[in-house]
Amino acid sequence: MQLHKIQVYAVSLLFIFNGCLFGTWAAKVPFFKQQFSLDEQSLSGLLLVLALGAVISFPLAGRIADKYGIQVLSKIAYLLYPLPFIGLALSGSMTTLTISLFLFGFLHGAMDVGMNSWAAKTEALTTKKLMPFFHAMFSLGAGAGAILSVFFIRLNITTLVHFLSISMLFIPMYYLLKKAAPLASTSIANTASQDISTNTNTNTNTNKLPWILLTLIGFIAFSSALGEGAVADWSAVVMRQEFGTDMSFSGWAYAVFSLFMVLSRLLGHFVIERLGTINTARGCALFSITGAVTIITVTSPYLALFGFALLGIGYSVIVPIVFSKAAQTCPHRSASAIAFVAIFAYGGMLFGPVAIGLIGHLFTLKVAFILLAVLPVYSLLTAQLLKHNET
Repeated sequence: MQLHKIQVYAVSLLFIFNGCLFGTWAAKVPFFKQQFSLDEQSLSGLLLVLALGAVISFPLAGRIADKYGIQVLSKIAYLLYPLPFIGLALSGSMTTLTISLFLFGFLHGAMDVGMNSWAAKTEALTTKKLMPFFHAMFSLGAGAGAILSVFFIRLNITTLVHFLSISMLFIPMYYLLKKAAPLASTSIANTASQDISTNTNTNTNTNKLPWILLTLIGFIAFSSALGEGAVADWSAVVMRQEFGTDMSFSGWAYAVFSLFMVLSRLLGHFVIERLGTINTARGCALFSITGAVTIITVTSPYLALFGFALLGIGYSVIVPIVFSKAAQTCPHRSASAIAFVAIFAYGGMLFGPVAIGLIGHLFTLKVAFILLAVLPVYSLLTAQLLKHNET
C-alpha cells in the first residue's frame, strides 16, 4: 500500500508541475501580446506553433515510453520542461519566442503522454478511480501558477525572475519521482491477467474497438477540451481587452476558472455516485453554456469572473468521464480505446485557442466565445452515450 501511495504522490507531482508552468504561461499571455505588439491573428499563429510542438511530440514520446518506460519519459520531460519555459522569458525577438513556444509545446505534450500513462498504470494498482483526482492536480497547479503570476506582476518582478522562481521551486521535488518504484512489476501484469480472465466468455468481436461509439464520445471530449484550451490562453486577454481590466486583474480569470475546476474534480467522484454519469455530464454541459453566455452578455469584470467559474465547473469532469467510458467499451484494449479518444481531447485543447483567436480577429473575442456556448449542446444531447454498462 505504501508503494502505491508513492506512485500516487509521484504522478500527482507531475500533474501539478505540468499545470503550474502552463498556468503561469496562460496568465502571462497578455504580457507577451503587448511586448511583441501582437494582434489576435498573430497571437493565434504563435499558439498554433505551441500546439504543433505538442502534436509532433506525441508519437515520439510514445516510442520513447515503449522502449525505455513511461517513468523514464516522465522524468526526462520533468527535467527538460522548464528550459523552454525560461526561454520564453529570455525571448527578445519573434524568432526566439516562436522557437521557445514550439519547444515548450513539444515538452508539454511529451510530459502529457508520460504522466497520463503513468496515471493509468497507477490506477490499475488500486481499486479507486484516480484519473479525475490526477486531473484535479493539473488544475490545482494551473490555478497556483495563475495566482502566483498575479502577485509577481503586482510586485513588478521581471518575467525572467518570475519564470526562474517557479521552475526552481520544483527542482528539489524531483526526488519524489526518483523514489517511485519501477512500474514493470508483477502486480500490473496480474491485474491485466485478471481483467482478461474475467472476460473469457465474451465474444471475440469484443477485441475490436467500437470506432463509431468512440468517435461520438470523442467529440464530447473535444468540445470540453476546446473550451478548456481556449480559456487557458484567452481568458486573461478577454478580461483585459473586453472588460478593460489591468494586467494583474486579468490573471484572475484563469485563476478562478482553475480553482472551480479543481474543486469540481475533487468532488466529481461523489457527484457521479449521487447523480450518475449521464446526469453529471448533462449538468456540466449546462454549467458550460451558462458560463459562456454570462461572459458574452455582461459588462462587469466581476460578473465575467463568475462566468469563468461556471466554465470551470462545466469542463471539470467531462474528459475523465469520457476516458473511463472509452476504457469500458473494450476491456481487452482499453489503452488503445483511451488513446483514440485522447486524440479528440488533445485536438480540442490545441484547436480551441486558435479558433478563438481567428474568430476574435474577424469580429470580437466576445463573439468568439459564442463557440464555447454552442459546443456543450452536443454533450447535452449525447450524454446518454456515456452510460456505464453496469448501471
